[in-house]
Amino acid sequence: MFSGTARPFGILIPTPGPTEVSIQTDRLARAIHQRLHPKGPERSTLDVQFISWTSDCALRHVGDISHTTQSSTASPSTRAEGHHLGNAPEPVHDWMLKQGFTLSPAQSQWIRSLQASGWSITAVKVQPQKPDGQAPPSRLKGPVIALTHPAEEPVFASGHPPFALRAEKSVPPPLEVAVLTEWAVSIESLYAEMPFYADMISGSETARLSTESSRPWSFRRDGTLTAFHIDRDASSPILRFIPTDPRPTIRPTPESTVRPHHLRIPLELLLLGVVFGIYGLTRVWRSGKHNYSSKIIE
Repeated sequence: MFSGTARPFGILIPTPGPTEVSIQTDRLARAIHQRLHPKGPERSTLDVQFISWTSDCALRHVGDISHTTQSSTASPSTRAEGHHLGNAPEPVHDWMLKQGFTLSPAQSQWIRSLQASGWSITAVKVQPQKPDGQAPPSRLKGPVIALTHPAEEPVFASGHPPFALRAEKSVPPPLEVAVLTEWAVSIESLYAEMPFYADMISGSETARLSTESSRPWSFRRDGTLTAFHIDRDASSPILRFIPTDPRPTIRPTPESTVRPHHLRIPLELLLLGVVFGIYGLTRVWRSGKHNYSSKIIE
């Protein structure tokens, strides 16, 4: 999820070696997400709102008569294109200049340190689509990017350099990483980071997951899916996953979903209901009194 996507923006992704980049559909991401964050029972809520027809007719919304509320988490379709730039500084500089993007000094230093260690840079340009001619929302769900490269071990660059538009003392967002390997893994660090998900994946299930991706996937045997939720640490910019002893199955508690139901009751209609109710009770009371008087006369 990205914030502040009012115009095209770029993503620079470091990898330990030359990479083939492609933009995927979100089917594979949904399949993995359903395992890591299973949905629980659905709960319904009722939100009763009292409105006024008179005020709606007397007042108009600012900007236009028809007012449409758009969720801040809307995710319109996006166009994205990726390019492998290698580990030399010149291609990255040329790509940034061609696209009209800029880097802060801290970002440039972070990229140069990775390139000095032999890491390559993959650049992705993301073009948010404007729904119905409107401006893109302030938050945007980014594309699914597939990076295919050879590596001796699962490794991920988790560094989060300070951005030019971010406060100096702000905390970087947390990171969720899931790896599918032939053996159980843990993070190579000074502290023991426990996963929130660890479960065996059979060969048939692995093959089913591979059909969700258009990239070739040669992993066909039984494996282990392990997911970690960690805080980014500037002192440990690289995450390395090392083999460990098999651990018991760890699955998160299914998250219940809430489906809200909104009921809008006009005050004028409520007032009319009260008036007719009082009128009906008065008629019943008068009718009962008349019948009682008739019986006394008889």
